[in-house]
Amino acid sequence: MSATTQPNSPSLHAHPHACAALAEALFNDPFYQAVTIDHAANTVRRLQVLAHYCALAMDEARAVGDVQVADLHGAALWITPHAPAADKAQYSAQRTRSLRQLLGPLGFDHYQRICAAMEAQVPADLHSAWYLSILGVHTAARGHGLAQLLLAPTLAKADQAGASCFLETFNPLSVPFYSRLGFTRSVECVEPITGSTYWLLVRGAVVLGR
Repeated sequence: MSATTQPNSPSLHAHPHACAALAEALFNDPFYQAVTIDHAANTVRRLQVLAHYCALAMDEARAVGDVQVADLHGAALWITPHAPAADKAQYSAQRTRSLRQLLGPLGFDHYQRICAAMEAQVPADLHSAWYLSILGVHTAARGHGLAQLLLAPTLAKADQAGASCFLETFNPLSVPFYSRLGFTRSVECVEPITGSTYWLLVRGAVVLGR
């Protein structure tokens, strides 16, 4: 794909280092491996596509959620229920069109099928919860509490709003980390396209003042 056919992303220009850090952090994740499979033969290109994917996710989160950025090292991207349904549908459709252009035919097919399968596993009581779409910290910046710092502001907002939060992770090593932040409800699932196990983790609404 030539540079002239790249979908536009304001976040890719505003936070190129954060998007690159997310790409590096997520490179070996089964979901991101599957959606960038058209570029599997070229590691540099695959990282570029993944950084652009993360930028598009950041664009959507800025419009209908919350974004926390550690500009050189990573970011946390959330989708929240506060935006009007029409706005959420608009930005979701816009991102889908961009991903069709970015990922390639097989990767985009994987994206649609995996997202549909994972969405079907989300319990009905979480449809109005705050969703952690992406969290990533560059390998070189890990071990200093940065992931927790990226999550803390939005978790505080969720607590003020009395909102539940949830996420999905394919990394079993991350489950204890999220548990320490209050994501104590866990559902183990299998994603049928890649055959990979993942965990749906839930943080219940916090009642402040207790």
